[in-house]
Amino acid sequence: MSEPMERLVTARELADQGQYDAALQELAWFHEHALEQDPSLAGVRRSYALADWAVLAEAHPPAAAALEAVRERNVAALLAGQGNRDGLLDVISIDHALDQPARTRDLFLQLESVAPALAASCVRVVLPQVIAAGDAELAERLMPNPDETIRQHAEYLMDAFRERRKRFASASSIPAEIHNYVQDVNAVLGVFAARGRQAEVRRLRELAVNAIPATTLRREVRASLAPGARPWFERGTPR
Repeated sequence: MSEPMERLVTARELADQGQYDAALQELAWFHEHALEQDPSLAGVRRSYALADWAVLAEAHPPAAAALEAVRERNVAALLAGQGNRDGLLDVISIDHALDQPARTRDLFLQLESVAPALAASCVRVVLPQVIAAGDAELAERLMPNPDETIRQHAEYLMDAFRERRKRFASASSIPAEIHNYVQDVNAVLGVFAARGRQAEVRRLRELAVNAIPATTLRREVRASLAPGARPWFERGTPR
């Protein structure tokens, strides 16, 4: 295990033991220095490590203040025209970890004025936060071709299905992939539903079903996307 990962594991152990200040030191080090030693940890740095920091922040106000300081440092640079894509991605990741999507939405609107090229380059990663913030008008404006978006999500699901078939696994063995597909499609449908475009919702829902050529998967997706349906993984045996 690399030193950065060892320190991340140590941070978790320290937090579990109630040694919050020591845990914070390890998490702050990881955020600032992990990539210097192992660039492949970029995803871990913006996901698991920040999630750990956000959890620590709930129990330890200094951790919350330190994480906010990291965010504000990046925001100040971005609004001064001195930031870059990495800084914006850090802010988006922090907002996601803290479950504060409206802050990403607000920052994006500011960046459209002061750094339009940077804002445009990050639309795809900003969009889920805009949707989570409930801003359907902005989400519709930012959303790329919804048909193509759904087809891309469908291809991701089919790729997972094909990989499982190579290992002779059944369709029911990929619940996470089906769940993610339904969530992704429902996020798109929710934008148009909030805008009162019900005909578009119906058309896109049918597209999302028909984009799945595998019969078993298509049946599960159709049931899960039916108006008012519970997610397929929550449905029990009929009574």
